[in-house]
Amino acid sequence: MVALVAAPAAFAQSQGQLFASITDQAGAPVEGLTAESFQVQEDGAIMKILSANPGTTPMKVALLVDNSEAIMLSNGLSALRNGLAGFFETLPLQHEVGLFTVAGRVAPVVDFTTDRDELLAGADGLFSGSGGTKMIDGMRETWDRRFSSEDAWPVIVMVMTDGPETSGNMNEDQFTAYTLDLLGGGAMVHVVVLETRGGGMQSQIGQNLTQNTGGFYRSMNSPTALQNTLEELATTMGDHFDEMSPRYRLVYERPGDTPGEQMGAGVVGPNYKMQLFADRRLPPQ
Repeated sequence: MVALVAAPAAFAQSQGQLFASITDQAGAPVEGLTAESFQVQEDGAIMKILSANPGTTPMKVALLVDNSEAIMLSNGLSALRNGLAGFFETLPLQHEVGLFTVAGRVAPVVDFTTDRDELLAGADGLFSGSGGTKMIDGMRETWDRRFSSEDAWPVIVMVMTDGPETSGNMNEDQFTAYTLDLLGGGAMVHVVVLETRGGGMQSQIGQNLTQNTGGFYRSMNSPTALQNTLEELATTMGDHFDEMSPRYRLVYERPGDTPGEQMGAGVVGPNYKMQLFADRRLPPQ
C-alpha cells in the first residue's frame, strides 16, 4: 500500500529531507525499512531517495566549551567542569561525544567517544585559555571538519560566555547559508550562555541557531546554574532521542536548488500508517 501525505516545504538546496514515523495497524513502530520502501514527491515528480536511516542510530555530539578569560573572571571554571561532568554522566551511554574548547582557537580535548571516563578526565583537566571566544569559528570548523553526510544524527552543543567574540567575520548571507547547511545535514544545535555582561553576540547567535534547528537554549547570570542546566539538557536530549527514534530520516535528491511547493511521501506496506515531519525539533519549552 502506498499512502501519500502532504508535508511542509523544505529549505532551499539540492538535497531535501523528511522525517517519517511508520506504524502498523496496531500502532507499533515498523522497523527494518529501507530507501526502497519509500517514495518522495515534489510537485508530483518522484525524487531519488539517497538514504532512509532509522532514528535508532545514536547521536554524535560535538560539545564546544568557552574556556576564555571570561569564565575565569566570573569565577566559573569549577562550575563549568562540574556542569560538563553532570552532562556526561546524564547523557545515555550509546551517544558519542567530542569535547572541544574555543578560547583563542578551536582545540580538541577529547575526540568523539562513548567512553565517559575519558570525557570526565577531559572536563576535569580544563583550564582557562588566553584570548577571546571563538564561537563562530568553533561552530563552523566543527561542522565542516568533524561531521559528514554519513552522520545520521549530528548535534552541536555550545556552552558559551558573553565575553569578547573574536571569530572571523560572517555576514548575514554566510550565516544563512551555514544555518541551511546545518538543516540539510539534519543537525540540531543546543546553546547554554553564561551572561557575565548582560548578554551579547553569543546570546543572539545562540537564540537564532536554536530557533532554526529546534534546539535547547538557556541563559543564566550565575555559573552555579551551569550544572543543573547541563544535566537538564542531557536529560532532554536523551528523552527526545527516545521519542524520535521510531522516525526514519529520508534524504533525497532534487533536480535543482529550489524545493517544490507541494511535498509528499509514501510507504509500501500492508496498511502502514505514515506521519511526516520537517525536522526533529524539540517541543516548545
